[in-house]
Amino acid sequence: MSDQLIAAIKSIDDFSAEDLEQFRNALEPIFIPKGEYFLKAGQVSKYIGYIESGLVLYYKLNDGSEIPCDFAIENEWITYLKSFISGTESDMYIRALEDTQVLALSSASIGELFQAQPKFMGLRNYYTDLAFMKSNSHALNLASLSAKERYDIFMKENPELIKRVPQYYIAAYLGIKPQSLSRLRNH
Repeated sequence: MSDQLIAAIKSIDDFSAEDLEQFRNALEPIFIPKGEYFLKAGQVSKYIGYIESGLVLYYKLNDGSEIPCDFAIENEWITYLKSFISGTESDMYIRALEDTQVLALSSASIGELFQAQPKFMGLRNYYTDLAFMKSNSHALNLASLSAKERYDIFMKENPELIKRVPQYYIAAYLGIKPQSLSRLRNH
């Protein structure tokens, strides 16, 4: 388990060495080659993954076009909560934009962790709240800010993504045309 993940978990609650060992034993390393999927539409999301290295794109298809919904990089968690929690088929794709190494927890192993140590529910709640706030913030920004303001916030909050994500994905995520993004980047 990565040092970053241990530090993050310890910052949320006071987990014992035994708790951390149980958590470590529940993790499954998964390698996702660039272009391959962590989740496809039509599948039920059965894993939550912590990205040790790499980059993924969340997207939906609309008339054959990819509509970027989010990105995740190192030290962030990935899953499609709607499918994972409800057990229903996903309408979202999660694809690696770079070779990506993930530490994954299955829904079954999460259930075992919750049963063995209820403190792990607090961990889930913490990360679910973060995902909810990020999603709401993005939706509010799309509805109320200018393209320049959305780009400035994205640059400030995601400087690493500017260098690693193709411009057309960033433009679509921000709700602007790639040409408009080029103009914003040049100012």
